[in-house]
Order: sequence, then C-alpha cells, then structure tokens
Amino acid sequence: MLDAGQLTRKQQDDLFGALKQELNARCATDGLFWAKFVSTRDEADPEHSIKLFPLHEEYVRQLWADWTEYQVSVVAKSRQMYVSWEICTFAVHWARYQPNQAIYFQTQNWPDAVAMVSRPEGYVEGRMQFIENHLPEWLRQKAKYTEGAIQYPNGSIIAALSGGANQIRSKTPSLYIGDEFAFQEDQDKIWTSVAPLIQKGARAILISTPNGSNNQFATLFHGHPVGEAVAA
Repeated sequence: MLDAGQLTRKQQDDLFGALKQELNARCATDGLFWAKFVSTRDEADPEHSIKLFPLHEEYVRQLWADWTEYQVSVVAKSRQMYVSWEICTFAVHWARYQPNQAIYFQTQNWPDAVAMVSRPEGYVEGRMQFIENHLPEWLRQKAKYTEGAIQYPNGSIIAALSGGANQIRSKTPSLYIGDEFAFQEDQDKIWTSVAPLIQKGARAILISTPNGSNNQFATLFHGHPVGEAVAA
C-alpha cells in the first residue's frame, strides 16, 4: 500500500493533482456523485444552517434522473422537500460542466429570482452562488457573480428572470427553469415562447406548489386541461 508520508512534496502534489483530475472527470459525467460535495443552507435551522445535499432521499435521486433524461419535466412539490435546492444544484452542475450553455431561472418576482441565483458582493449569497462557493476549494471554479447572474469560465451563464412572457421571449435558453410556475402571470404565453425552443433541443423544468387546476402548470402536469375528458 502506498504511504503518502514517504513521498516527496512534489510527488504528493502530483498525486493530489491526479486525484483531483480524476474526481473532476467523474463529477462531470455523474451529477449525483458531484452532489456529494454540495452544501445547502437551511435558514429555518439556525443551529445547523449548513447541511449536505440530501442524497439519501430516493425522490431526490429520481428527480435528478428525470431532469437528466427528459426534455420537459413538470414537478408538483410541497414545501420542505429541498426541491428548490435540488434544481439550483442541477443548474450549477449543468453550467459548470457543459460549455456555452444559457440557463434561465424565472420566477414571478425579481428579488426571488435573484435570491435563487446570485447577489452582489456584500449581500447574502444567492443559492446557486452559495453552492459554488461552498464546494471544497479544489473543486470550485472561478465564476463571476453579478446581481441575478453567474458566468462560468467555459462560457456558460445562469441568469435570473422576473415573471412575464416578455422576459423570456427574446432569450434562447439551453435550459429553462420556471420556479413556482403555477403562480406566474402569463403562464400560457411563457409556455408558448418556450415550447418551440424545446423542439430545437432546449430543455424545460417547471416546478411549483399547486395553485388550483385552471392554469397552464396544472394542464402540463396532468397532460390535459383538468376536467376535460381524455380519449381512451
């Protein structure tokens, strides 16, 4: 068995560099393996506010698999399920390991969108910003943070959007994330703007707590307007 204590400093550095390279290569292809290094922030638990990503939960692993496999995913969530933290983790992994991607995170209010992505220096970190900054030092990337945006060295960006179809209409996302989509205004028009991009290869993930049945989110979740008869 190799005893690292018997190696020279250069040999130790070379060994550590090789291990980092191997781990990074696996992280690039296995998002759940990379998530083992992710920390989340629980504002409701001041005594233990920083927690590891909850890989032990089966639904967490299943959601990740669905988001990886399908072009469109519609998720009805309840609170305290870490779904918001998981989608932030998924977005960060997507951006840092795939070059030249445009990831747009849209929720109804601009402050809420910014809180999920990135805040300027001196403010409490946005969730995606927190994820990147709290990775082990050897795994972090030199991302650039501005209000509502993260830019990676590989050319990928994550950008926050406030609600409204006009906010996404002029964008060309690689990945569109609609957070609390059932509560967004202009859901029909937003989906009309996003749907053609999916035909060209973009992905869309819509997440929300339910908000009745008469909205676009409910229609997409059920696969048809709620209350409408479905052909056998």
